[in-house]
Amino acid sequence: MFHQLYYFVLLILPICIRAQEKPIALIGTIILPDKSIDNGTVLIFDRYIKAVGTKISIPNDAIIVHINGVILPGLIDVHNHLTWNIFPRWKPLEEFGSRYDWQKKAIYRTLLQSPHKALTDAGLSCEMQRYAEVKAITQGVTSLIGSLKNPCNRGLARNLDDDSTLGQILYDVFPLLMSDMKLKEVNEVLSSNGTLLIHLAEGSPNDATAAMEFLMLKARGLLRPGVSLIHGVALKQNDFRDMANASVGFIWSPHSNLALYGDTANLEAALESRVVTAIAPDWSPTGSDGLLSELNYATTWNGGLEYSLFDDHLLLDMATINPAKLVHLEKRLGALKEGYLADVLVLQFNSDHNKFNPYWTATHSTPEDVLLVLIDGKAVYGNPQLMTQLVESKNLESLDICGVEKSISFASQNTSQTSFRQTEKLLNNALRHFGQTLAPLSYCGK
Repeated sequence: MFHQLYYFVLLILPICIRAQEKPIALIGTIILPDKSIDNGTVLIFDRYIKAVGTKISIPNDAIIVHINGVILPGLIDVHNHLTWNIFPRWKPLEEFGSRYDWQKKAIYRTLLQSPHKALTDAGLSCEMQRYAEVKAITQGVTSLIGSLKNPCNRGLARNLDDDSTLGQILYDVFPLLMSDMKLKEVNEVLSSNGTLLIHLAEGSPNDATAAMEFLMLKARGLLRPGVSLIHGVALKQNDFRDMANASVGFIWSPHSNLALYGDTANLEAALESRVVTAIAPDWSPTGSDGLLSELNYATTWNGGLEYSLFDDHLLLDMATINPAKLVHLEKRLGALKEGYLADVLVLQFNSDHNKFNPYWTATHSTPEDVLLVLIDGKAVYGNPQLMTQLVESKNLESLDICGVEKSISFASQNTSQTSFRQTEKLLNNALRHFGQTLAPLSYCGK
């Protein structure tokens, strides 16, 4: 018996050794919560950030990756509708008063609602989400909300609203339709330090129906800590003050707001009232392809104002630490700090100008500029020359992002999957039956 056990240990020992992951040391310009540093090191091991700074002791067995770019926290998308992101961009020919208006339009039902229902009824939901998660990751997103309550895609992006280890996070598109029983459950979650993200006051700034929703929300007792309001285009200055007094957060989606309603929320009032504010792309049919593109859009919008409302540092906070605060994860995500989960984004410098301002790089980069994305300490996506240092080549698939080759790994997924090319082909063939084609991962500025 002893001899049998001895040989068994010898057999599995090489497997165990291979399974042990080496530390990763990323060296370059690092964006910290309160400043940026040059020639800094982020040391990662076993899912977590072990150390950050300029004088870090690097283990002898660490994989050292030198970065000619910016190392920053992975972006956090707290407002999306993932399975809809397979559809091409919808460009409405009119501005709507509220979301109830465009949802009644025949063009919306024809281009989006009907084919979406058909594909989900055909059992393609997992493929739709898989495509959307890859799309988000190519835009620097490591955590997101708006996923399926289904284990089929767990292990790729961090699905915040489908991961009980990160707390209770509820996401509701129509909060005013909650039954009394559902409302009771929601209040119990909020009383237990959970969070509720809700779509509210979505419409033009002067739409009475959209504005009335805020009063209805207050009447239902949901203006309370743990709640964050999404869109809020019809919210007034006093509404934002009430939100601040009640510790209610705000999630801003300017691209989709302007496309559908011709205007966006009163961000100035939100910031003046010190409401914790995040930015998110909504969905790609009328919003941005992903969070990097939404940051681009926001900087352009801000530049068109008579007086800028924010700088690049504040805008980056709206995509990192602020959304983490809204879901009570600011001590685990949203910053590069010792003990935090190792969700990391690396962006290349694309001009001499932005080498002196890493925050400009973070808010003006395009999907082509993404060098590396790590989720839970594992390299998931990036440039091939970096990915092959961190992932076995056999586990990599090639993607084309605006003419630039990228590599993605699905090795971290909990379930077996077909290749991504097969997923693309399956979805494109299904969409063709409805006169549609699969949306690209990026529109490349078009």
